[in-house]
Amino acid sequence: MRKSFVLGALFAAVLSLAGCSSKQEGSSDSDDSSSSSGTMKVLLSEEPTKDSALSIAFDKWEKETENKVKTIVIPYDDQLTKFPLMLKNKDVPDLVATERLTRNYPDEFIDLSKKMDTSIFDQTALKIINQNYTDDTVRATPSQYTVTCYYYNVDAFEKAGIVPPTEDDPWTLDELYENAEKLQKDGGVKYGFASDFSRARYDNLMYSNGGSMVEKNGDRFDITINSQENVDTLQKFVDENKAGVMPKVIWTGGSNDNPADYFQNGNVGIYLSGSWNYDIIYNNSSSPNFAVMPSPMGSKQKSVITGGQGLGIPTDAEKQNLAIDFLNWFYEEDNYKEYIQNDKGLSFVTGVDVEQEDEKVKKDYDLMEQEMQYVAPEFLVDEESSWRNFLDNEYRDYLKQAVSGEITPQEALDSFANDLSKKSDWKIKE
Repeated sequence: MRKSFVLGALFAAVLSLAGCSSKQEGSSDSDDSSSSSGTMKVLLSEEPTKDSALSIAFDKWEKETENKVKTIVIPYDDQLTKFPLMLKNKDVPDLVATERLTRNYPDEFIDLSKKMDTSIFDQTALKIINQNYTDDTVRATPSQYTVTCYYYNVDAFEKAGIVPPTEDDPWTLDELYENAEKLQKDGGVKYGFASDFSRARYDNLMYSNGGSMVEKNGDRFDITINSQENVDTLQKFVDENKAGVMPKVIWTGGSNDNPADYFQNGNVGIYLSGSWNYDIIYNNSSSPNFAVMPSPMGSKQKSVITGGQGLGIPTDAEKQNLAIDFLNWFYEEDNYKEYIQNDKGLSFVTGVDVEQEDEKVKKDYDLMEQEMQYVAPEFLVDEESSWRNFLDNEYRDYLKQAVSGEITPQEALDSFANDLSKKSDWKIKE
């Protein structure tokens, strides 16, 4: 989800505010950490653009308060090596836009629940962005929130005689695959169903069927990734790729093609991606007539996977109070409404919706925001386990090998379960 237009909006947003400071807490005047004025340093993972939502927000804040912002850009992959050095040298930014630093270094960020009203946020969004599932400590507040969603080609549905599912009458996961096959046969599309080459997309299917990576066992976790329901979920996914209902080349690594392009070119009937992709698809003149449909019901539940980015304040920040003042300003209703409108993302503040003039777009956004309630409890437990601290891309590699036919779904999930057990010292559930 880092590549989302929303993210761009977020990251981008911070640029417009120039001004940098590297003095230590305890300095006087504008360098005093107790001061609520001066220059605020902001850490981003991508170079922002001046017309993004966050940049616009920072511009407005500068004009209203006469403060300044300077951005420090450290690419995502470099942050885990460079941020610790900043901590060691006590030369940290005042505000950090992050997806994982608050999880990896929780003691290095202040508890924002003591500095602002965090009850305004959707509480699931707050947990996921904050990456804290055990207590009420808040190390990061949301600045971007996305959900997995199913886009569909409206004209292909009509051509195939398929009535789209509704919130009151969602499809089952079996019906999703059945209708994908029908779309391929009668809907004038090359593929009935396509999914991003992403663990988060595939895992959505797993959670729908009640599967999970791990289960909590007291203070530990048991590994459940190779459970029978997970093997069955992967087997069906493999079968649909093998049958050509899905573009197998995406999941075998045989191409760098983006399934989003397939959908935008009219070659896919149903596309599993993220809400961040909505604006991109909408603004592409070659995109087909499309809409968003509710997530299907698996053998256990409907499921969405959420993610995004948050804003945290390092404990040793020079301008800690200035950053706190900014966050309180940022989430004031009028300022937040303007931000989320410019951002074109999903609202993560309770009771504040994204206003849309286009009725079709409004309907889609309302649906995506409704989908936020279907975050599977198994997903939250998996996130709490932080299993990716032990292994990460290896999991998707095993899924890829299963889709390509190198190994069976059972072998793929057994192998990953064994690898994760060795790395984590967790037991595989019998």
